[in-house]
Amino acid sequence: MAAHVSSSTRNAALDNLRVVAMFLGLVTHGVLPYTASGLVGFPVRDHTHHLAADACYFAVHDFRMQLFFVLAGFAASALAARRGARELARNRILRVALPLALAILIVCPSLHFVFAHHATLRGAVWDSADVGGWIGPNFHLWFLYYLLMCCVPLLALFALKERFPVHLTQAFDALVRRILRSRVKVPVAATLTVPLMWDMSTWWIDTPKGWAPELAVLAYYLGFFFVGALLYRHRDALAGVGRRWRLHLAVANLVVLPVMLKLTISGNWVEEVVRGVPPAWLVVWKAVAIFLGGLYTWLMIGGLIGLFQQHFAGTGPRWKYLADASYWCYLAGFPVQAVFQVVFASITFPMVAEFLLVNALTFAVLLTTYELCVRYTWIGLLLNGKRPERKVEVHVEPIVIATRVRVPEAPACRETVRRPEPARANRYYVLSSSANSA
Repeated sequence: MAAHVSSSTRNAALDNLRVVAMFLGLVTHGVLPYTASGLVGFPVRDHTHHLAADACYFAVHDFRMQLFFVLAGFAASALAARRGARELARNRILRVALPLALAILIVCPSLHFVFAHHATLRGAVWDSADVGGWIGPNFHLWFLYYLLMCCVPLLALFALKERFPVHLTQAFDALVRRILRSRVKVPVAATLTVPLMWDMSTWWIDTPKGWAPELAVLAYYLGFFFVGALLYRHRDALAGVGRRWRLHLAVANLVVLPVMLKLTISGNWVEEVVRGVPPAWLVVWKAVAIFLGGLYTWLMIGGLIGLFQQHFAGTGPRWKYLADASYWCYLAGFPVQAVFQVVFASITFPMVAEFLLVNALTFAVLLTTYELCVRYTWIGLLLNGKRPERKVEVHVEPIVIATRVRVPEAPACRETVRRPEPARANRYYVLSSSANSA
């Protein structure tokens, strides 16, 4: 299963896109206290609610994690192709499984404490057993958990790749290239999401809450993961995936998203009222809403890949710093943000201003703690696989030594005055001139 193009395994555009997608988590978690539809449950409830918060949440939620799994599949396939399945397994144990285990012991109890305190202030009771047990729900850590499960079949494929018949591998590669170059790949992919999401609790992708794997959710994200793995294998076609990125982003946000939000939010309300066997019109309604959700997801993924390939494919110290900090910000971001949300929940503040302030404070705390407590410590080594050395700048000021030097005075010089010539010369000249003229 050799790659089709050069052996380069790093793609700066996709690395930068991953950084942005990671920090978009602050947006999805940040708007949850202000949602007004009642369809998205969240332990912290602010005094201000608006459907615009629901729209913002779904606009990011319906592509962000799917994009993450595409990028994760691309990176995992790149690592396995370069260093083998054994190194991929070792890397995922050290970089994913071990941080996940530590986060379960630290992050989950911290979030439970914050949410339980907020529930007490509201006169409610926070019962973790209702949402996954004493260490559950897994909150935002479900991503690492499902990422580990997605890596298992990929490891099996790389371990057994030499046993696949060559003609079957070539036929499969030809089929994948044909799909990637097809103009109907996005509608076809959106159609495939309908049966995967049909039995979920809502009309959009479920967020796993417990540690028992939800097979429908796993199958859904496994599809995106293997799309990313195939994109690495056929990365010569990556430019074609995002070639029409302007059109994809425009159609996704100006056409598909508004219709999808209207059908999804109102359809879930109607479904709660209708009991028993749903009528045919509601079945069609749900199928169209799920299809539009899948269409929006794939349009956004292709559009963002194209956008970053064209405009954000460069590397630099800022991108490198944010890339290294993003893993820490993912793990610690939710607890820090939840603390600020609880603090501001009882304060009368404009919704947009409060949202921006909470996110700005969260971002500042995360980058500060990363620089002071993570970057140069064992935590940074655990998360990023390396620990940069501190740069110590030594400023040497020049030393100026003043020495008094006695310079002898120069002897006084007399001014020489040139006297005019005697007057007789002038008289001679005049007399001579007069004689000649006569």
